[in-house]
Amino acid sequence: MNKNDENSILPYFSLIIAMVAISFSAIFIRWVDKDISPLVVGAYRQTFASFIFIPFLMKDNFSEIKTLKRTSVTQMSLVGIVLGLHFGFFISSVTMTSVAAATLLATSHPLFVVFFGWLLLKERVSQKSQIGILLSFIGILILFSGELIYYSGSSQGNLFALISGILAGIYFLAGRTIRSSISLPTYAFIIYSISAITLWFSVFLTHADYYPIPRRDIGIFLLMAFVPTLLGHTLHNWALGYLPAYIVSVTLLAEPFGASLLAWHFFDELPTIWVIIGGAICLVGIFITLISKSKSQETISTVQDS
Repeated sequence: MNKNDENSILPYFSLIIAMVAISFSAIFIRWVDKDISPLVVGAYRQTFASFIFIPFLMKDNFSEIKTLKRTSVTQMSLVGIVLGLHFGFFISSVTMTSVAAATLLATSHPLFVVFFGWLLLKERVSQKSQIGILLSFIGILILFSGELIYYSGSSQGNLFALISGILAGIYFLAGRTIRSSISLPTYAFIIYSISAITLWFSVFLTHADYYPIPRRDIGIFLLMAFVPTLLGHTLHNWALGYLPAYIVSVTLLAEPFGASLLAWHFFDELPTIWVIIGGAICLVGIFITLISKSKSQETISTVQDS
């Protein structure tokens, strides 16, 4: 990355598109027929998402996939299973609690990346990161306590959203080292395919109805694959090549705000006072954690490159 890349408007513009695209994820889930199981929704979404990368792999006749070591395939398969479970819990949470609470708790995954990195990989956690993590968990506790006391019906949905955040943290942490040696199309195709298989297995295990699906809902599944996945996550990954990691990481915090505004517009859904207070504290904590963690990593990278 050079100064000209960082000052270019295109990476920033791509981040704006990505933030809007990702914010639509929960909205698309709400638009799906309520009689369709969240596991079926996730299975179709990830199946279509995996199809997106096939044309990129066909360019070199799947040569990279053919040369992958069995260890790498096994590792990616495990990461794909975790991603499938993440989507299963997240999509379920959106149907059971408010969009604001679901997206907020699912977005807490940077905390778990840092926590599990410290616990499992013995990575150093700065004092600022520790403060950020503590603040975030206080915010989550406030959100859970208030919702549990006054809106007990959403407690399971909030729990599912938090579990999806934990699983996302494991997914990002586990995939971090694998991704560095494998191209994005190959990595995404295998990960998304395994996540789809995981969800389809869950669909069959729970005897959920997966066929026939109305054309309208098939269209929504396709939108989920193209908008939040392709325009959202892919543009985020592309921007990482041109902008500092902490700038790209912090934009992930836009999802709860964007999704909440869209839910207010489309569903007349306003977050409770407990989600607002707890969520604000949680987001401040995540912001502190992301900034301190990313700047620390870039300092280490600069020292190593010099």
